[in-house]
Amino acid sequence: MICRARFTRPAGIRPADQGNTMLVALMVMSILSIAMLCALNFTGSVSRNVQRTNVYRSAVEVGDGVVEHLFAYWREKCRPTPNQHYKGDDFATIPMPDANSFPSISGFQAVRTNDPAATVSNVRIDALDSTWNPVAGNLAPPPSYGMSLGTVSFFYRASADVSMKSSFGAPLKVKMRRILEKQIMSPWNYAIFYVDRLEIHPGPQFNVTGWVHTNERLYTAHNTLTFGSKVTYGEDWYVNFAPGDGSHSGETPARPNYQNNLPPALEQAQQPFGLDSTRIFSSTDTNPNNDSYRELVERPTSGFTDPISDARYYNQADVRLLVDNDVNGNPVLTIKNSGDTTVSSSSTGYDKDLYDVFASAVVLGDKIQDNREGKEIRLVTLDMSKVNTALRSGGKLYNKGFKGVIYTSDISATSSSRRGVRLKNGGIIPPGGITVATDNPCYIQGDYNTGTNGSTQPPSNQSNGDPTQNVVSGYTKQSCAVVADAVMILSNSWSDSNSYNAVGSRQATPTTVNTAIVAGIVPTGTVGNNYSGGAENFPRFMETWGDTVSFTYWGSMVELFASKQNNAIWGKSNVYSPPRRKWYFDRQFYTDPPPGTLSLVSYKKGRWYFE
Repeated sequence: MICRARFTRPAGIRPADQGNTMLVALMVMSILSIAMLCALNFTGSVSRNVQRTNVYRSAVEVGDGVVEHLFAYWREKCRPTPNQHYKGDDFATIPMPDANSFPSISGFQAVRTNDPAATVSNVRIDALDSTWNPVAGNLAPPPSYGMSLGTVSFFYRASADVSMKSSFGAPLKVKMRRILEKQIMSPWNYAIFYVDRLEIHPGPQFNVTGWVHTNERLYTAHNTLTFGSKVTYGEDWYVNFAPGDGSHSGETPARPNYQNNLPPALEQAQQPFGLDSTRIFSSTDTNPNNDSYRELVERPTSGFTDPISDARYYNQADVRLLVDNDVNGNPVLTIKNSGDTTVSSSSTGYDKDLYDVFASAVVLGDKIQDNREGKEIRLVTLDMSKVNTALRSGGKLYNKGFKGVIYTSDISATSSSRRGVRLKNGGIIPPGGITVATDNPCYIQGDYNTGTNGSTQPPSNQSNGDPTQNVVSGYTKQSCAVVADAVMILSNSWSDSNSYNAVGSRQATPTTVNTAIVAGIVPTGTVGNNYSGGAENFPRFMETWGDTVSFTYWGSMVELFASKQNNAIWGKSNVYSPPRRKWYFDRQFYTDPPPGTLSLVSYKKGRWYFE
């Protein structure tokens, strides 16, 4: 028997409808297949993009790491000789980064040449001109001058071409570039510049009109302090008192005043002479020329390397006034010219003129009592009026190449035999200005660089006088600096004999001083829980001033070291009562800095980009 299968059409479905159903099913299957293919293609595309993104990210990270490597070695090479500006070819010996620095990159290789097979090629540093275009490899970068005199930059470019393998297609390439800037600027651009910790805790109102910077920490805890311009710090800022400061115990810290859009901010450290003190200075080695930034005011010792030879004021001086004791303990003056040759009354020509002027201008043997030190100080007094006469038209040194730097030192100073330098009759300063440097403490007596002549004083010294009128009418203020172990201010009414009396007998009268000051401090916590005195006491006082007697100051205050000779702590009784401080940053320094070279050097990372 033959059995036959028979297809039975469901009730209600016609043959034509059955064909349409099958067609729809086939179309759905086709669409699903296409969707699946699209999804697979999309997934692959996403995977490739993710992979390329990851490779690109890795390439950028490698390039950034290599550029950081170049920056570190560039800065390392430049720091020991900040006055030398290297050519691009001078960096051809910088070590290449190795695989140990990039352990996650398989087969890492860095080469100086343009080699596409290497992970990183074209690893180099080029010198640039002021528009950031490369100069020839055998040329140093030309200087790019800032708006302020004494501010100059030298530009370089760090390059790294990164080639990273990809699972899809050709290797991915990134050409990393970063601008490197060596900036040299004058510390006289700052109203207050501290290498060390900066504390400012004034009692009465204290307004700071110029830039403020510390390479370390900034402590401001009094609301009587007002900043009128940029304030920066190298480590951190605290509205508080520094550790070890026992003079403000129990006080509630208060925020200082500043512009709403200009709060104190973090900034890169500014290294004097471009030298990192933690690396080039050592007080424990056998070299006496590299102990600290205080070398700036010290005499060099021959036979040893000198890392700050160009900046040392002894080496910059036009004349060197050295005082020592004779066999009887009496002070004796030796005068040397800029070549370190002793001049005398038997010298000829310029050397004879140099001797005549300064043998007459120097007075030896004056003594005063410094109650902060608790010691009697023997002074080398320099009569600035005689220096002024000699350097003006008709004077013995006029137009003879004297550049305006005087170095003075009583080299017989010891912890028991205290010495100092006094600047007296300095109301009028010769054209071009004067810088006086000493490793002793320096006492500025009376108006300085104000045009004061006899009883004629600037309006700033009058009762309720205008502090912005800080010179006598008709006088042209000169750019000056006093660089010393410490700087003390003696008012117009100072009397040597009264220095031995109680502070109430030492009554100050209004005094105006127009000069930059570079000096040391006695840091907080040096002896017990002493306070450094803060920037408000950076120039030290020895008289009774009081709220009604003004000390008007125009200049720039720079702290570079701890005082070595006048190192007694602030806060003792019978020393002084503070003046009414009317202090201003002298903007004249922007275009006309004091004689002598003193620079701050910073190494900066600038624009980061791809080619």
